[in-house]
Amino acid sequence: MLMELRKGWKGFIIFIIVATLVAAGYAQLYPSVMEDMEEDKLVGAELVNIEIEDDEIHLSWASIEEIDENIEGSVVYRIVEDTNRYMPNPREINVTSYNNYTLERTDDNDDRYFGVIALDGTMEIPIGMASTEEPVDPMEELMDTPFVRLFSAGREDLSMADMEGFISIEVYSWWILLVGVYLAYLSVKSVTTDFEKDRLDILLSSSVSRKGYLLEKFSALSLFVLIMHVIVGLMIMLSVYSVGESPDIAYLIAMLIAVPMFMVIIAVSMFFAVLFKKSRTAVGVSFGVILVQFGLFATGHLVESLEPVHPFTISNYWDYNSVLLDGVVYPLHLVLLTSIAIIFLLASMEIFQKSDIPS
Repeated sequence: MLMELRKGWKGFIIFIIVATLVAAGYAQLYPSVMEDMEEDKLVGAELVNIEIEDDEIHLSWASIEEIDENIEGSVVYRIVEDTNRYMPNPREINVTSYNNYTLERTDDNDDRYFGVIALDGTMEIPIGMASTEEPVDPMEELMDTPFVRLFSAGREDLSMADMEGFISIEVYSWWILLVGVYLAYLSVKSVTTDFEKDRLDILLSSSVSRKGYLLEKFSALSLFVLIMHVIVGLMIMLSVYSVGESPDIAYLIAMLIAVPMFMVIIAVSMFFAVLFKKSRTAVGVSFGVILVQFGLFATGHLVESLEPVHPFTISNYWDYNSVLLDGVVYPLHLVLLTSIAIIFLLASMEIFQKSDIPS
Protein backbone atom coordinates (compact mmCIF):
# COMPACT_ATOMS: atom_id res chain seq x y z
CA MET A 1 0.00 0.00 0.00
CA LEU A 2 2.80 2.41 0.93
CA MET A 3 4.66 1.47 -2.25
CA GLU A 4 1.58 2.33 -4.32
CA LEU A 5 1.29 5.72 -2.62
CA ARG A 6 5.02 6.45 -2.99
CA LYS A 7 4.90 5.46 -6.64
CA GLY A 8 1.91 7.62 -7.52
CA TRP A 9 2.03 10.58 -5.14
CA LYS A 10 3.10 13.08 -7.80
CA GLY A 11 0.24 12.13 -10.11
CA PHE A 12 -2.17 12.19 -7.16
CA ILE A 13 -1.14 15.73 -6.20
CA ILE A 14 -1.36 17.02 -9.79
CA PHE A 15 -4.82 15.55 -10.26
CA ILE A 16 -6.04 16.91 -6.90
CA ILE A 17 -4.81 20.40 -7.86
CA VAL A 18 -6.52 20.25 -11.26
CA ALA A 19 -9.77 18.85 -9.83
CA THR A 20 -9.77 21.48 -7.07
CA LEU A 21 -9.18 24.38 -9.47
CA VAL A 22 -11.95 23.18 -11.77
CA ALA A 23 -14.49 22.48 -9.01
CA ALA A 24 -13.81 25.52 -6.83
CA GLY A 25 -13.45 27.77 -9.87
CA TYR A 26 -17.13 27.47 -10.76
CA ALA A 27 -18.14 29.22 -7.54
CA GLN A 28 -16.08 32.20 -8.72
CA LEU A 29 -18.13 32.30 -11.93
CA TYR A 30 -21.45 32.44 -10.08
CA PRO A 31 -21.59 36.25 -9.53
CA SER A 32 -20.81 36.88 -13.22
CA VAL A 33 -23.51 34.49 -14.37
CA MET A 34 -26.06 36.10 -12.06
CA GLU A 35 -25.01 39.56 -13.27
CA ASP A 36 -25.52 38.51 -16.88
CA MET A 37 -28.97 37.18 -15.99
CA GLU A 38 -29.88 40.43 -14.28
CA GLU A 39 -28.85 42.42 -17.35
CA ASP A 40 -31.61 40.67 -19.31
CA LYS A 41 -34.24 42.22 -17.05
CA LEU A 42 -35.73 45.66 -17.57
CA VAL A 43 -34.03 48.37 -15.55
CA GLY A 44 -35.99 49.13 -12.38
CA ALA A 45 -38.66 46.54 -13.25
CA GLU A 46 -39.15 45.84 -9.55
CA LEU A 47 -40.22 49.48 -8.96
CA VAL A 48 -42.82 49.71 -11.71
CA ASN A 49 -45.92 47.53 -11.74
CA ILE A 50 -48.04 46.89 -14.83
CA GLU A 51 -51.51 45.34 -15.02
CA ILE A 52 -53.13 44.62 -18.37
CA GLU A 53 -56.88 44.34 -18.80
CA ASP A 54 -58.97 43.92 -21.95
CA ASP A 55 -58.75 47.52 -23.13
CA GLU A 56 -56.61 49.27 -20.51
CA ILE A 57 -53.05 49.25 -19.18
CA HIS A 58 -52.57 50.26 -15.55
CA LEU A 59 -49.15 51.52 -14.46
CA SER A 60 -48.09 52.21 -10.89
CA TRP A 61 -44.66 52.89 -9.43
CA ALA A 62 -42.69 53.63 -6.28
CA SER A 63 -42.62 57.26 -5.21
CA ILE A 64 -39.37 59.18 -5.42
CA GLU A 65 -39.36 59.44 -1.60
CA GLU A 66 -39.11 55.66 -1.37
CA ILE A 67 -36.10 55.69 -3.67
CA ASP A 68 -34.27 58.77 -2.41
CA GLU A 69 -35.32 60.23 0.93
CA ASN A 70 -33.18 63.32 0.33
CA ILE A 71 -35.52 64.56 -2.42
CA GLU A 72 -37.85 67.25 -1.08
CA GLY A 73 -40.44 69.48 -2.69
CA SER A 74 -42.91 68.83 -5.48
CA VAL A 75 -41.98 66.11 -7.93
CA VAL A 76 -43.82 65.08 -11.08
CA TYR A 77 -43.46 61.90 -13.08
CA ARG A 78 -42.89 61.72 -16.81
CA ILE A 79 -44.13 58.57 -18.58
CA VAL A 80 -42.51 57.62 -21.88
CA GLU A 81 -43.20 54.81 -24.32
CA ASP A 82 -41.32 52.95 -27.06
CA THR A 83 -41.56 49.67 -28.97
CA ASN A 84 -37.90 48.87 -28.22
CA ARG A 85 -36.72 47.83 -24.76
CA TYR A 86 -33.68 50.12 -25.09
CA MET A 87 -35.96 53.08 -25.89
CA PRO A 88 -33.94 54.75 -28.67
CA ASN A 89 -36.90 57.03 -29.57
CA PRO A 90 -39.10 57.36 -26.48
CA ARG A 91 -42.43 59.15 -26.86
CA GLU A 92 -43.81 61.11 -23.94
CA ILE A 93 -47.40 60.06 -23.18
CA ASN A 94 -48.09 61.90 -19.93
CA VAL A 95 -46.76 63.95 -17.02
CA THR A 96 -48.46 63.43 -13.66
CA SER A 97 -47.95 64.12 -9.99
CA TYR A 98 -49.55 60.79 -9.02
CA ASN A 99 -47.91 57.36 -8.67
CA ASN A 100 -50.17 55.66 -11.17
CA TYR A 101 -51.50 56.11 -14.66
CA THR A 102 -54.00 54.30 -16.90
CA LEU A 103 -53.82 54.35 -20.68
CA GLU A 104 -55.68 52.70 -23.48
CA ARG A 105 -54.48 49.38 -24.82
CA THR A 106 -53.92 49.28 -28.60
CA ASP A 107 -54.91 46.44 -30.91
CA ASP A 108 -51.49 45.98 -32.50
CA ASN A 109 -49.31 43.00 -31.57
CA ASP A 110 -46.16 45.00 -30.85
CA ASP A 111 -44.76 44.88 -27.34
CA ARG A 112 -44.87 48.26 -25.63
CA TYR A 113 -42.21 49.44 -23.20
CA PHE A 114 -42.87 52.14 -20.63
CA GLY A 115 -40.43 54.20 -18.63
CA VAL A 116 -41.15 56.37 -15.59
CA ILE A 117 -38.89 59.33 -14.83
CA ALA A 118 -39.17 61.63 -11.82
CA LEU A 119 -38.73 65.35 -12.56
CA ASP A 120 -37.36 67.46 -9.71
CA GLY A 121 -37.03 70.89 -11.24
CA THR A 122 -34.54 70.42 -14.06
CA MET A 123 -33.19 67.15 -12.68
CA GLU A 124 -34.40 63.83 -14.11
CA ILE A 125 -34.34 60.72 -11.89
CA PRO A 126 -35.16 57.39 -13.62
CA ILE A 127 -37.62 55.26 -11.64
CA GLY A 128 -37.94 52.12 -13.74
CA MET A 129 -39.45 50.31 -16.71
CA ALA A 130 -42.32 47.95 -17.47
CA SER A 131 -43.54 46.18 -20.59
CA THR A 132 -46.61 44.54 -22.06
CA GLU A 133 -44.50 41.60 -23.26
CA GLU A 134 -44.94 38.30 -21.47
CA PRO A 135 -42.49 38.37 -18.53
CA VAL A 136 -39.73 35.80 -18.93
CA ASP A 137 -37.33 34.80 -16.17
CA PRO A 138 -33.92 34.22 -17.83
CA MET A 139 -33.09 31.65 -15.16
CA GLU A 140 -36.28 29.72 -15.86
CA GLU A 141 -35.43 29.74 -19.57
CA LEU A 142 -31.98 28.37 -18.78
CA MET A 143 -33.41 25.66 -16.51
CA ASP A 144 -35.71 24.55 -19.34
CA THR A 145 -32.86 23.77 -21.71
CA PRO A 146 -32.05 20.10 -22.49
CA PHE A 147 -28.51 20.49 -21.08
CA VAL A 148 -29.71 21.59 -17.65
CA ARG A 149 -32.56 19.07 -17.56
CA LEU A 150 -30.05 16.38 -18.45
CA PHE A 151 -27.87 17.15 -15.44
CA SER A 152 -30.53 18.15 -12.91
CA ALA A 153 -30.90 14.49 -11.84
CA GLY A 154 -34.67 14.78 -11.95
CA ARG A 155 -34.92 17.56 -9.34
CA GLU A 156 -37.60 19.98 -10.52
CA ASP A 157 -36.87 22.30 -7.58
CA LEU A 158 -33.26 22.73 -8.66
CA SER A 159 -32.47 26.30 -9.68
CA MET A 160 -29.23 27.80 -10.95
CA ALA A 161 -30.31 31.06 -9.34
CA ASP A 162 -29.09 29.53 -6.06
CA MET A 163 -25.45 28.73 -5.42
CA GLU A 164 -26.36 25.15 -4.43
CA GLY A 165 -28.17 24.53 -7.71
CA PHE A 166 -25.42 26.23 -9.71
CA ILE A 167 -22.68 24.09 -8.13
CA SER A 168 -24.85 20.97 -8.44
CA ILE A 169 -25.19 21.35 -12.20
CA GLU A 170 -21.78 22.80 -13.01
CA VAL A 171 -19.66 20.56 -10.73
CA TYR A 172 -21.36 17.56 -9.14
CA SER A 173 -23.36 16.49 -12.20
CA TRP A 174 -20.27 15.58 -14.26
CA TRP A 175 -17.89 14.81 -11.37
CA ILE A 176 -18.22 11.06 -11.92
CA LEU A 177 -16.82 11.46 -15.44
CA LEU A 178 -13.87 13.65 -14.46
CA VAL A 179 -12.78 11.52 -11.50
CA GLY A 180 -14.20 8.16 -12.57
CA VAL A 181 -12.33 7.95 -15.88
CA TYR A 182 -9.04 8.89 -14.21
CA LEU A 183 -9.58 6.37 -11.41
CA ALA A 184 -10.49 3.61 -13.85
CA TYR A 185 -7.28 4.18 -15.78
CA LEU A 186 -5.21 4.39 -12.59
CA SER A 187 -6.76 1.25 -11.07
CA VAL A 188 -6.22 -0.82 -14.20
CA LYS A 189 -2.63 0.35 -14.72
CA SER A 190 -1.69 -0.26 -11.09
CA VAL A 191 -2.38 -3.99 -11.64
CA THR A 192 -1.73 -4.66 -15.33
CA THR A 193 1.64 -2.90 -15.31
CA ASP A 194 2.91 -5.57 -12.92
CA PHE A 195 1.58 -8.25 -15.29
CA GLU A 196 3.04 -6.65 -18.41
CA LYS A 197 6.47 -5.94 -16.87
CA ASP A 198 6.74 -9.47 -15.41
CA ARG A 199 7.39 -8.31 -11.86
CA LEU A 200 4.47 -9.99 -10.11
CA ASP A 201 6.52 -13.05 -9.21
CA ILE A 202 9.04 -10.80 -7.44
CA LEU A 203 6.33 -8.93 -5.54
CA LEU A 204 4.52 -12.10 -4.51
CA SER A 205 7.73 -13.83 -3.44
CA SER A 206 7.80 -11.41 -0.52
CA SER A 207 5.45 -11.59 2.44
CA VAL A 208 2.54 -10.12 0.42
CA SER A 209 -0.17 -12.62 -0.51
CA ARG A 210 -2.20 -12.43 -3.69
CA LYS A 211 -5.25 -11.26 -1.78
CA GLY A 212 -3.17 -8.78 0.19
CA TYR A 213 -1.67 -7.45 -3.04
CA LEU A 214 -5.10 -6.47 -4.41
CA LEU A 215 -6.47 -5.36 -1.05
CA GLU A 216 -3.59 -2.97 -0.42
CA LYS A 217 -3.74 -1.49 -3.91
CA PHE A 218 -7.49 -0.99 -3.47
CA SER A 219 -6.89 0.61 -0.05
CA ALA A 220 -4.23 2.97 -1.41
CA LEU A 221 -6.47 4.19 -4.23
CA SER A 222 -9.47 4.51 -1.88
CA LEU A 223 -7.36 6.57 0.54
CA PHE A 224 -6.35 8.86 -2.33
CA VAL A 225 -10.04 9.31 -3.27
CA LEU A 226 -10.97 10.14 0.32
CA ILE A 227 -8.18 12.72 0.71
CA MET A 228 -9.03 14.31 -2.64
CA HIS A 229 -12.73 14.68 -1.82
CA VAL A 230 -11.98 16.22 1.58
CA ILE A 231 -9.68 18.79 -0.05
CA VAL A 232 -12.03 19.55 -2.95
CA GLY A 233 -15.08 19.81 -0.67
CA LEU A 234 -13.28 22.23 1.66
CA MET A 235 -12.01 24.33 -1.25
CA ILE A 236 -15.52 24.59 -2.72
CA MET A 237 -16.73 25.85 0.67
CA LEU A 238 -13.89 28.40 0.77
CA SER A 239 -14.58 29.50 -2.80
CA VAL A 240 -18.31 29.90 -2.09
CA TYR A 241 -17.49 31.98 0.99
CA SER A 242 -15.10 34.18 -1.00
CA VAL A 243 -17.93 35.37 -3.29
CA GLY A 244 -20.15 36.31 -0.36
CA GLU A 245 -22.32 33.17 -0.17
CA SER A 246 -22.86 30.90 2.82
CA PRO A 247 -20.14 28.20 3.01
CA ASP A 248 -22.54 25.38 3.86
CA ILE A 249 -20.91 22.14 5.02
CA ALA A 250 -23.30 20.36 2.64
CA TYR A 251 -20.76 20.98 -0.16
CA LEU A 252 -18.21 18.89 1.74
CA ILE A 253 -20.69 16.17 2.73
CA ALA A 254 -21.95 15.88 -0.86
CA MET A 255 -18.35 15.26 -1.93
CA LEU A 256 -17.64 12.72 0.82
CA ILE A 257 -20.66 10.55 0.03
CA ALA A 258 -19.21 10.15 -3.48
CA VAL A 259 -16.32 8.10 -2.08
CA PRO A 260 -18.24 4.75 -1.99
CA MET A 261 -19.28 5.28 -5.61
CA PHE A 262 -15.65 5.73 -6.66
CA MET A 263 -14.68 2.70 -4.57
CA VAL A 264 -17.02 0.74 -6.86
CA ILE A 265 -15.23 2.13 -9.92
CA ILE A 266 -11.84 1.17 -8.44
CA ALA A 267 -13.02 -2.36 -7.62
CA VAL A 268 -14.67 -2.89 -11.02
CA SER A 269 -11.58 -1.63 -12.86
CA MET A 270 -9.31 -3.91 -10.84
CA PHE A 271 -11.68 -6.78 -11.60
CA PHE A 272 -11.25 -6.22 -15.34
CA ALA A 273 -7.49 -5.80 -14.83
CA VAL A 274 -7.05 -9.26 -13.28
CA LEU A 275 -9.56 -10.74 -15.73
CA PHE A 276 -7.88 -9.52 -18.94
CA LYS A 277 -4.32 -8.87 -17.66
CA LYS A 278 -3.85 -6.33 -20.48
CA SER A 279 -4.05 -2.57 -19.98
CA ARG A 280 -5.68 -1.66 -23.28
CA THR A 281 -8.53 -4.15 -22.96
CA ALA A 282 -9.18 -3.55 -19.27
CA VAL A 283 -9.07 0.25 -19.64
CA GLY A 284 -11.41 0.16 -22.64
CA VAL A 285 -13.97 -2.03 -20.90
CA SER A 286 -13.78 0.05 -17.69
CA PHE A 287 -14.29 3.28 -19.62
CA GLY A 288 -17.21 1.72 -21.46
CA VAL A 289 -18.91 0.67 -18.23
CA ILE A 290 -18.55 4.17 -16.74
CA LEU A 291 -19.82 5.94 -19.86
CA VAL A 292 -22.78 3.60 -20.28
CA GLN A 293 -23.70 3.95 -16.60
CA PHE A 294 -23.49 7.73 -16.76
CA GLY A 295 -25.35 7.89 -20.08
CA LEU A 296 -28.23 5.73 -18.87
CA PHE A 297 -28.57 7.70 -15.65
CA ALA A 298 -28.46 11.12 -17.34
CA THR A 299 -30.70 10.37 -20.33
CA GLY A 300 -33.13 8.51 -18.10
CA HIS A 301 -34.23 11.94 -16.86
CA LEU A 302 -35.02 12.97 -20.43
CA VAL A 303 -36.40 9.71 -21.84
CA GLU A 304 -39.23 8.33 -19.75
CA SER A 305 -38.78 4.78 -21.08
CA LEU A 306 -35.28 4.64 -19.57
CA GLU A 307 -36.32 5.57 -16.01
CA PRO A 308 -36.52 1.90 -14.87
CA VAL A 309 -32.75 1.51 -15.40
CA HIS A 310 -31.89 4.13 -12.76
CA PRO A 311 -31.66 1.62 -9.88
CA PHE A 312 -29.03 -0.29 -11.88
CA THR A 313 -26.68 2.70 -12.16
CA ILE A 314 -24.26 3.66 -9.41
CA SER A 315 -24.90 7.37 -10.04
CA ASN A 316 -28.43 6.84 -8.76
CA TYR A 317 -27.06 6.17 -5.27
CA TRP A 318 -24.87 9.26 -5.08
CA ASP A 319 -27.70 11.63 -4.24
CA TYR A 320 -25.77 14.87 -3.88
CA ASN A 321 -28.86 17.00 -4.53
CA SER A 322 -30.56 15.60 -1.43
CA VAL A 323 -27.59 16.84 0.57
CA LEU A 324 -27.26 20.22 -1.16
CA LEU A 325 -30.98 21.05 -1.30
CA ASP A 326 -32.54 19.09 1.56
CA GLY A 327 -29.64 18.40 3.92
CA VAL A 328 -30.44 14.66 3.80
CA VAL A 329 -28.01 11.73 3.52
CA TYR A 330 -29.23 8.22 2.75
CA PRO A 331 -26.98 5.75 4.67
CA LEU A 332 -28.45 2.73 2.86
CA HIS A 333 -27.14 4.12 -0.43
CA LEU A 334 -23.63 4.31 1.03
CA VAL A 335 -23.90 0.77 2.41
CA LEU A 336 -25.11 -0.55 -0.94
CA LEU A 337 -22.27 1.05 -2.89
CA THR A 338 -19.67 -0.13 -0.37
CA SER A 339 -21.10 -3.65 -0.57
CA ILE A 340 -20.88 -3.65 -4.38
CA ALA A 341 -17.25 -2.53 -4.15
CA ILE A 342 -16.48 -5.35 -1.70
CA ILE A 343 -18.19 -7.92 -3.93
CA PHE A 344 -16.13 -6.93 -6.96
CA LEU A 345 -12.96 -6.82 -4.86
CA LEU A 346 -13.62 -10.35 -3.57
CA ALA A 347 -14.34 -11.54 -7.12
CA SER A 348 -11.05 -10.00 -8.25
CA MET A 349 -9.22 -11.80 -5.44
CA GLU A 350 -10.81 -15.11 -6.41
CA ILE A 351 -9.82 -14.73 -10.08
CA PHE A 352 -6.34 -13.54 -9.16
CA GLN A 353 -5.87 -16.43 -6.76
CA LYS A 354 -6.39 -18.88 -9.63
CA SER A 355 -4.44 -16.95 -12.25
CA ASP A 356 -1.10 -18.05 -13.65
CA ILE A 357 1.64 -15.55 -12.88
CA PRO A 358 4.17 -15.00 -15.67
CA SER A 359 7.73 -15.57 -14.58
